[in-house]
Amino acid sequence: MGEKSRQVRVWSLVIGVLIIVAGSLGYGGFYLASHAGSGLLVQSEGNPVGGSFRVASMGGSIVTEGDFRGSWLIVWFVDPRCPSERCYPALRRLDETVMALRTEGRSVTPLVVSLETGEMDLDDWQAYVTHAAPHILPFYASYSMIKAMTALYHAPFKQEAGYYIPAPNFVVMNPQGRYAGSLSTDLGQAELLEHFHAFMMPR
Repeated sequence: MGEKSRQVRVWSLVIGVLIIVAGSLGYGGFYLASHAGSGLLVQSEGNPVGGSFRVASMGGSIVTEGDFRGSWLIVWFVDPRCPSERCYPALRRLDETVMALRTEGRSVTPLVVSLETGEMDLDDWQAYVTHAAPHILPFYASYSMIKAMTALYHAPFKQEAGYYIPAPNFVVMNPQGRYAGSLSTDLGQAELLEHFHAFMMPR
């Protein structure tokens, strides 16, 4: 066998091994993201409520808490199977509050995460949110992430009448990723705005 042929075989073997290793690492990362314990999926980062997360946008891109640094973040969890008479009022008030704050020049990002853990029609999920809140972009996540994230953000993760009950509070994180407070979803738009102004006052 010539020296050139030997080199080709060696490099082919090296490339094959690298492909196998890369595939194993990729599967391992996927497995961890889907099945790992909550400590590997989310971190409080020193917050009493809230912290890190990984969710998917409607376009399929993965976003994390770091993508929202520099903006006030409002986190809420809702199941698209939740009856409109129960969950739409909170969505509408959130949408109105966000638009009022943006009109004031505030950087505010609402993060509405689906509690649906089975196979979900993304078009239906987007339509569910935007019908009541046209200025809010919905997000979704794996079952493991939803379970870990709801625990981190002190939201219930239990079913009632065929759907997961909505979180009773909007969780507010400041632009530095620190917990600012939780606001009841029963508050009116004027009350929500008043609380946000209090959060945003220089300290």
